[in-house]
Amino acid sequence: MASDERELIRKKKRAKKNKKNKIIIWSIIGVIILILAVMKIWEIDINTAKEHFTDENGNFTITQGITDDNFPYSLDSSRDVTLVNVNKKIGILTPVSFTVLDSGDGETEYSFDHGYSNPIMRNSGIYTLIYDQGTTSMRLDTTSDNVYETDTENDIFCADVAKNGSVVYAATSSEKKCDIKVYSRSLEEKHSYSTSSGYPVAVAISDSADNIAFVTANSENTQLKYTIYTMSVGSNEITAEAELPQGNVIRIEYSSNNIYIIGDDYLCVMTNQKKLTEIYSQGEINTVSYTFTPSNELVIVYNSYDNSTDNVLARIKSNGKIKSSCDVSGTVKSVSASSNAVSVLKNGKIITYKLSNLKKTQSVAVSDSAKSICRMGSNVYIHRQSLLERGNSE
Repeated sequence: MASDERELIRKKKRAKKNKKNKIIIWSIIGVIILILAVMKIWEIDINTAKEHFTDENGNFTITQGITDDNFPYSLDSSRDVTLVNVNKKIGILTPVSFTVLDSGDGETEYSFDHGYSNPIMRNSGIYTLIYDQGTTSMRLDTTSDNVYETDTENDIFCADVAKNGSVVYAATSSEKKCDIKVYSRSLEEKHSYSTSSGYPVAVAISDSADNIAFVTANSENTQLKYTIYTMSVGSNEITAEAELPQGNVIRIEYSSNNIYIIGDDYLCVMTNQKKLTEIYSQGEINTVSYTFTPSNELVIVYNSYDNSTDNVLARIKSNGKIKSSCDVSGTVKSVSASSNAVSVLKNGKIITYKLSNLKKTQSVAVSDSAKSICRMGSNVYIHRQSLLERGNSE
């Protein structure tokens, strides 16, 4: 009888243990299914998910990625995400929203849904301008509050913002081809100019908000002719005009009283708002990516032709002087600069260079799914899928 009782007790213990093991197994399966579902919803690449659960030696650890901040930060989109440094905070524009994050802990400091179909962002100092290209909608925000949201008379093609919150925009014209308007942050009109020289392509305003520049395109002998004009705000007199090389204008940007003109296959500067100088002639380069330092100095990546993996990283002073350059091999996706360093994202790596001489200081492996970066201080913020991650580049 005693042996029968012991056998019965052993059976009960085995049954209890088996039940416990089944609960554990099914709990693990449930967690895996939940993780896979979340990964599917947030478009996380299963092949790179292991990065969050492995340490620097490649060993599995459940604590990897668990920090006292909000990084990785979840985004509401995996595509068309733009990262910028907004007064030492991270500005994130997606097709749905704009968010300002604390760069230290990833806490959301300000956020809104913009409702724009084609949002374009420009920022300077504490101000961020977002306009809906091809429509009449635009809004101005600080890092913590909305300044205004307004509708213009005609459709906006391009716009820019100064450090004091003044905004310049170029729009279609009811009577001519192009309207140029400048408004203060209190929506007081400071400048208005209309021209029939061509349709608006690009516009910029100086940090002081005293000067503006704009580019128009006009068809001449079946070819597009691009012209840049400079003006003082409040004056209807053109300070200077110059014909640009043929080819698309990607961006114009003030640096003090000098202006960078970045084309898809050339680079020019206009010094003192008057003299145009070609740094790289038309067809000499193929612009891959570019960024501006906190002091508005241009850093550009270019190669000789589309799909080339032999790139050049160059630092260009606003007077047109090529300060330094170096070779970068591979497919470059993004470049971002702080006040003392430049980081380049290419397939599988982030390479960091000293800004002063573009000497390589570090190379860090990253997932191929990384799409763009934003460098701030010693940190590089990485957009990957629907996540914003923080990495230390030093």
